[in-house]
Amino acid sequence: MEINANYGKSLDDVTIPTSQRLAGTKLGQQDFLKVMVEQMRNQNPLEPQDNSQFFSQMVQFESLDSMTAMSRAIEKLVEVAGLANGSALIGRNVTALVDGGADPVTGMPRGQQAISGVVSRVTFENGSPIVHVGNMSVPASKVLEVS
Repeated sequence: MEINANYGKSLDDVTIPTSQRLAGTKLGQQDFLKVMVEQMRNQNPLEPQDNSQFFSQMVQFESLDSMTAMSRAIEKLVEVAGLANGSALIGRNVTALVDGGADPVTGMPRGQQAISGVVSRVTFENGSPIVHVGNMSVPASKVLEVS
């Protein structure tokens, strides 16, 4: 019985050289533009691409560009809103859940525990506000109560 070496691989795995494969799964503007240029390069000169098809692809390219810009703007808006909400907690007493860490005797995780204190400052890490209560840094999403 012969086993096919390509079994379980996608079409891209077989047809696209490793050096030209994308690292992630997201396609961007450059990828769309490359495909469009290759289509134009490889079209049949006796039957060139219809202008309406070319226009349709250009509209798709512009739509992709607009959606990408809108997505970036929304991400920034969410970050600013998170920072504004976090900064409103400065000087306020909060209760938050934090990881209890490992038990020093058994090494087993302790689970979450509630802490309370006054927020001294707010920082922004990895797109999320972090509130500082005493010597603890707590993601703002873990705050349960503000007083």
